[in-house]
Amino acid sequence: MHSEAGVLILIFVSLALIIGAGVRSLVKSIQLPYTVCLLTIGLCLGYLERIGITEQYAPLLDKTLALVAGVDPHLILFLFLPTLVFESAFSLEVHLFRRIFAQIALLAVPGLVIATTLTASLAKWMFPWDWSWALCLMFGALISATDPVAVVALLKEVSSRKRLETLLEGESLLNDGTAIVLFTLFFGWVISSQASQQISLVSLTANFTWVVTAGLLVGVVAGGLVMIWIGKVFNDPLIEITLSIATAYLVYYIAESLHVSGIVAVVALALMFAGIGRTRISPEVGEFLHNFWGMMAHMANTLIFLLVGILIASRVHWDNPESWVTLGILYIGIQIIRTFSVFILTPLLKRFSGGITREKAIVLTWGGLRGAVSLALALIVAQENLLPKEIGDQVLFLCAGIVVLSIVINGSTMSWILARLHLNQLPAAKQATVDKAQRLITEDLLKLLPKLMGNSFLKGADWDEVKHNTGLLRPIEVKDKDHEPNQVSSQELTIAFRRRLLETERQHYWLQFEKGTLGKQSTNKLVEAVEHALDGEPKIAPRETLYRYWQTPPLLHLLRNIRGIKKIAVSLSFSRITLGYEIARGFIQAQDHLESYIPSLAPNEEEAVAVKQLIAQNKLKTQEYIEQLRNTFPDLVHTLETHSAIRTLLNRERTVVKQLLNQAVLDKPEAKRLVQNIEQRMARLQRVATFAKPTSPEELLSQLNWCKNLAVETQQQLIKIIEHTLYSSGEWVVHQGKPFYGLGIIAKGSIEAYEYHLGKKFRKTLGPGELVGTLSLLSGVSPGDYQAMSLVNMLWLPGEKLKQLMAKDSALAEAIGELLQPAYNS
Repeated sequence: MHSEAGVLILIFVSLALIIGAGVRSLVKSIQLPYTVCLLTIGLCLGYLERIGITEQYAPLLDKTLALVAGVDPHLILFLFLPTLVFESAFSLEVHLFRRIFAQIALLAVPGLVIATTLTASLAKWMFPWDWSWALCLMFGALISATDPVAVVALLKEVSSRKRLETLLEGESLLNDGTAIVLFTLFFGWVISSQASQQISLVSLTANFTWVVTAGLLVGVVAGGLVMIWIGKVFNDPLIEITLSIATAYLVYYIAESLHVSGIVAVVALALMFAGIGRTRISPEVGEFLHNFWGMMAHMANTLIFLLVGILIASRVHWDNPESWVTLGILYIGIQIIRTFSVFILTPLLKRFSGGITREKAIVLTWGGLRGAVSLALALIVAQENLLPKEIGDQVLFLCAGIVVLSIVINGSTMSWILARLHLNQLPAAKQATVDKAQRLITEDLLKLLPKLMGNSFLKGADWDEVKHNTGLLRPIEVKDKDHEPNQVSSQELTIAFRRRLLETERQHYWLQFEKGTLGKQSTNKLVEAVEHALDGEPKIAPRETLYRYWQTPPLLHLLRNIRGIKKIAVSLSFSRITLGYEIARGFIQAQDHLESYIPSLAPNEEEAVAVKQLIAQNKLKTQEYIEQLRNTFPDLVHTLETHSAIRTLLNRERTVVKQLLNQAVLDKPEAKRLVQNIEQRMARLQRVATFAKPTSPEELLSQLNWCKNLAVETQQQLIKIIEHTLYSSGEWVVHQGKPFYGLGIIAKGSIEAYEYHLGKKFRKTLGPGELVGTLSLLSGVSPGDYQAMSLVNMLWLPGEKLKQLMAKDSALAEAIGELLQPAYNS
């Protein structure tokens, strides 16, 4: 029997995927969403099984459908939810999700609570069955979970409304979790002596907070562990993809076993994969991983919507007129409730993340479809033995009816709604940029055309037909005066143009990362800087978020003044310099790349000139920093550039091997061995830590006149007490009159000194080998203000330790005295 059940499951999966492939082929020519078609087919199959048609004419199919109709609802949640939730969250643009998180959270938590409460009130006062408040609240929670998969898919097809897509999808992700948490709490009250205990708002809030917070913690901890593991794997898709699948299901199971939110845990995990995981996952695996999860989600959606249709048709009782009237009231009611919950939150939504338009609010309202989560929860209620069967059937009927009506009516009319609201096309300013790109493509084809016409193998081609089918008869579309871009303001065109440039810049960083010329940390920082520049009005220059990586952070200021931690602070400072150089180099390359797009995409000549000036400003600021590094740490720059050249050549070598494989010059086993060898060298290069090295104290002291005649033992003692410190350009080393007792030796870079003598202020520039704060050895305070003019590597001789050495070696005391004399007299 078990083997037979297994075979029937395989038959259902195979049949469902074939049906899905057929439907996907058909929906390209009809105006119905994919999921609506699948649900309709599922309903038909379930109905045929219910009336005995399949038993008479297709016994094997009948057994398969009967098995599917009896599926455990918990299996739906545990089998499909991790895949659907992970893929949905993994495909989100994390930066945009963060930007509009306040809006998403408002809709997903307060919005769902409002919908749950109002739906419960509707059930209590309008349903003819006298349900208890606990039962009404449970029903309100399960029926309020939205599933806008059909709407999001339609938006992706007809327009590029990333913000609206993310808002819909993000709300669905979080309100599924909220709905399941509330359902679980209310369901517990319902089955405990039929809701005889009192519902406490305080306990409900406390339980809800705990379940969500703990679920988030489970996802973050699991995500952190798997990120560490994947970060140590180099270009092994089998390991990286396997870990993503296993972790998604394991996290959901662990969270649910701990009675916390499995959905919140999986969302947290997926967002970590989409965020920090993008630089942990091997560049060659990243795109494949997204495609793999896209395929997983497509299969899950295909199976679940067919399954939902079959379940509804085969298990729901349709012969009660009272239930049909109630269903009609409920459908109208939840549309009104959804409208109310969205529009009552609209004033708050408008205050966060750029607000929300009336048109988008309408799409949010009409796009609140119900789907598999609601049905699975209803099936759990229907199968609960502690509840009367009559109540289970009522809940299942109403939920199934709402799922069908919302998907068929709302889902199938959404394209009409989008068209009426003019959301089925790109924003006018963005469309103008796309039109410019299209003209570039046309111009490129026109340049290629004469070469093709001169090709001896193409002489017989009908070139008029070629031009007609490729659109080259009208290479540049001339729009009517009543249409854009005349209707688009110059400011809108400027914003769209600059936003497009920044998005191109961000993609260029990912390309650099894939080629191996940018490291993980520098890629993350550069992408974050672009995303910060995209917030609000797009900002080409200046890039303050990048410039701060070229300065000493406050924490390092603090650490280098704490005894016992100075060496750690210096090590961190040198690591930051390495990061700063990689960021600067990647930034310069991206700015060069952007310049090539300005002539073709700029809306007008004035804007082209303005953006060129901003890019020139970025490059000048960055070049200044790079030159400082070259002058102060030439060895570091040499090493970093060497590693970059090696990575570039290794990437090229791998590309050539793959090309030879495609051309059959190499067999697959031979190419595989060569690629493995290349990737081993890449992995070794990744593990090599590259740090800036401070100037050797021995080398510097040997060049100082006052040290040359000192005993070797004294020189060694001086070397032991030397402390390294780094100062960024513009950073103050020490201020006049502040407690200070030491002697500074400039190893590299330059310092501007403002010293005070006899009431007068003197300014001078100090360079490598010169001393800072000499007179502090007499006074115990800084004799002036000292500020780094460039990146400075300073060696410090602490006053107390230097005093002890002077007491032991008179030659050192005499040398220091000679240093003090000119400083004192000046």
